[in-house]
Amino acid sequence: MKYRIKTTILQNTKLLFILWTGITIACSLFRLSKGRYNNYLIFSQSFWHTLNQSPLYNWYPDEYGDQFLYGIPFSALIAPFSLLPVGIGMILWCLGNCYLLFWAIKSLELEKWKFAIIILLSAYDLYESVYFQQYNIGIAALIILTFTLIEKKKDFWAALPIMLGLMTKVYGIVGLAFFFFSKKKLHLLWGMFCWGALLFILPMLYSSPQFVIDSYKEWLVTLSSKNELNTFCSYTNISLLGMIRKTTGIASYSDLLIIIPGLILFIAPYFRINQYDYKAFRLSFLSSALIFMVLFSTSTEVCGYITALVAIGIWFVSTPTRHTTPKLNAVLLGFCILLTIILSSEFTHKNIRLNYIVPYSLKALPCFLIWLKIIWEQLTQNYQQSYPQSLTESQKTENN
Repeated sequence: MKYRIKTTILQNTKLLFILWTGITIACSLFRLSKGRYNNYLIFSQSFWHTLNQSPLYNWYPDEYGDQFLYGIPFSALIAPFSLLPVGIGMILWCLGNCYLLFWAIKSLELEKWKFAIIILLSAYDLYESVYFQQYNIGIAALIILTFTLIEKKKDFWAALPIMLGLMTKVYGIVGLAFFFFSKKKLHLLWGMFCWGALLFILPMLYSSPQFVIDSYKEWLVTLSSKNELNTFCSYTNISLLGMIRKTTGIASYSDLLIIIPGLILFIAPYFRINQYDYKAFRLSFLSSALIFMVLFSTSTEVCGYITALVAIGIWFVSTPTRHTTPKLNAVLLGFCILLTIILSSEFTHKNIRLNYIVPYSLKALPCFLIWLKIIWEQLTQNYQQSYPQSLTESQKTENN
């Protein structure tokens, strides 16, 4: 009876919401008290730079450290927060991202215990992302919302998170991974055109057409040069690409030698068209796409792993092998918690973390192994036999 009471408490959506809110507010207040909110300053100043038509991708050492790296429509996204005092704006920015992701995961309509596992598993990485006021939380949410809107046949609206993510941080393009599951492909394509045009024009309302066009050109140049700098950087390229590069110490080969085989593996399950009707199969693509985004990008940072942990949670609770290979799944999840969360965090002795985990980007290793497991499942499992009902139908059955 005590066990059932404890598990019921852990599955309480309101308490999980309070947990995420508490993490976000506490972390934001801590960073404000230390005067460490550089990333938020970079974000918020992008609106004022656009308003004043100052070059977005220049360095502004008197305002903040580092460089702005997002597309110009981001200045419209951050505008409501930029108009507020810095402290209030930062807290609301972090809360907005946090709530968007919480809502996105909830929109998957999973059973309560599954939702709880995803939220609890990704709680520490939520802290990591909020610690740096990152937009990664929002990007993960946009990709999940693309999936759920396509699931609900709201394809025109599904195009909005795709284009918003694409035109602010490129990663929104991952939402196209669900294109083949769309029942209204023309609506999706038309939506991408309409929302893309709107987001392109929007910054012109408070700057100028020429400034917007020039900013896009500068953005492409900036991203290209940033990619080169990421190669052996200690705080970026914390990905499969970075793990291989930093472990071997070889700089001469092209990342395409790794990316192309990865793309082939990612694409291969699309040929199992007879599995498209089963939501568990489609959810496996959601997990695979989110993890792929983290593993095969030189821009992946520690705070970007909120995306991977949410994806791993989705895989763990919806995999068709939950009853056939439960021990292997548990070992992989345990290894992920150990290496990707615990040993990569401040819970671990500084020498271990800084001398072994960080220099070789080992945070990526468990995620890569789980991603390979997902691909294997997609290629070999019969999702009809393993998971005959859609997740929503299953939930209704359990509740009855």
